[in-house]
Amino acid sequence: MEKLLWQTYEDRQDLLLRLVNHQTITHSAGEKTFPSFVKQLLLQLNYFQAHKDHIHLVQTEDDKEAVLAFYQAPTSKKTITLISHYDTVGIEDYGSFQSESTDPVALMKIFQQYSNYLSEDAIADLNNDTYLFGRGTMDMKAGLMLHLSLIELATVEQWDINLILITVPDEEVNSSGMRKAVSVLAELTKQHQLNIQLHLNSEPTFQQSGQEEAHYIYSGSIGKIMPGVLCYGKETHVGNPFEGVSSNYMMSYINQAIEYNTAFKETYEHETTPVPVSLICRDNKQVYDVQTPFSTFSLYNLFIYQRTPKQVYRQFIDTVITAVERCENNLLKILETEDLPFETKINVLTYEQLTDYAIQQYGKGKVQQIINDAIAETPELSLQSIAVVNQLIQLCRDITPAVVTFFATPYYPAVNASDDKQVQSIIAHVKHLMFTEFNRTSKHVHYFNGISDSSYLKFDADLEQIEVYEHNAPNFKQTYDIPFVAIKEISAPTLLCGPIGKDAHKVSERLHKESAFKELPVILKSIIQQYI
Repeated sequence: MEKLLWQTYEDRQDLLLRLVNHQTITHSAGEKTFPSFVKQLLLQLNYFQAHKDHIHLVQTEDDKEAVLAFYQAPTSKKTITLISHYDTVGIEDYGSFQSESTDPVALMKIFQQYSNYLSEDAIADLNNDTYLFGRGTMDMKAGLMLHLSLIELATVEQWDINLILITVPDEEVNSSGMRKAVSVLAELTKQHQLNIQLHLNSEPTFQQSGQEEAHYIYSGSIGKIMPGVLCYGKETHVGNPFEGVSSNYMMSYINQAIEYNTAFKETYEHETTPVPVSLICRDNKQVYDVQTPFSTFSLYNLFIYQRTPKQVYRQFIDTVITAVERCENNLLKILETEDLPFETKINVLTYEQLTDYAIQQYGKGKVQQIINDAIAETPELSLQSIAVVNQLIQLCRDITPAVVTFFATPYYPAVNASDDKQVQSIIAHVKHLMFTEFNRTSKHVHYFNGISDSSYLKFDADLEQIEVYEHNAPNFKQTYDIPFVAIKEISAPTLLCGPIGKDAHKVSERLHKESAFKELPVILKSIIQQYI
């Protein structure tokens, strides 16, 4: 009988500590070395020693690696994927204790000595010794720990269901890991004629209040799309402000119209998306001088449930147009007061319209070269759209002052499997099992609100619905892509079921130990066995 490595409370906790100790901040060296560490863990299992070719390290567009580990069932073609990400956000918020941020044992002693880092709720959890503190404990190496424990048990007990463990980098930024993993998963599915029943993601639960310790199970994941605006005004000396138009002045009207605008909220049953906010807003001036700003941009975080990119973009453009009209009207009143003429109309156009105009004036070859150069000179994906728009509108100064709308990356489509009968049955089963076995309430939520890689695992819509995104995201199909064709091939119901955690992306990030090491192993095994 094979010796079991990760099947007790203590063994799971030890495994998690090892995973957390290996620091994996997004874009760090540790993120690049972690896949080899996971591979070595898997190779401790007899199954993977005998099937080394079932472990795939897949290179991403940004030279990282996603890990896919395939346990092949004795007879069944039914398949469940086990989804996690291994990267974490940064550790600068830990101040002088950054080196202890990924060592939960050391961090606990520090917090006991310096409790001013924590809220009252976190101090109570620390003193009760019910939580494990540290970067990555909750978000989300506990999920990977649980999946390693599950796949070990499946290989030893020879469960008659295929399991594919998928753990990926870069979830916290651009999801390059999952976008690449999807294509490899589609190849595996085709090669072995697999029938994917469920994508099981073990992201942690997001508590609704500090003292709450209910469990949550999610039948979908919120969508995120990032429309942007670039205002291009007319430069002038600050001593003659009315001879130009400040792009910051133009943007101020647009920001007021978009940020915190409840008209963008979307409701599904009793759940509502957060309001839009600007994630970055600044002018393109590189140095201080007395020239007025003439190029200013802003990127907006918009959450979605069921709306398509086309619907979102139409509302966004209409709101921008209304804001620009207000700007023009107020500027006209000021100029009339100053007894100055107002001869400037502020044009509003989409990126697609801007490129069409530029091509008409300068030819497709020149325009494409400008686009390629702007992208090549801008390493950060989210800023590439801004760079392209800025270069093209400078080329087309004859239509300025102008406001250009566009999309920046990344884009997370919303997914929702709430209507799936099997998912409904599993949710009812989990709620019952959690209460009867552990005396804990489990609540069903339709959309996981933390944004997740589950967005790339289910796509039932027509591909035409995303054409407006493709036509208005300058770097789409160049440095950034979403493999919608592959996603359709592996599309299956999504379920997010993970351990209880608190304070993701905060110094007080922590994981409920009983939930992670005792309760969720039973719950996740029970979910999988519903399909055997």
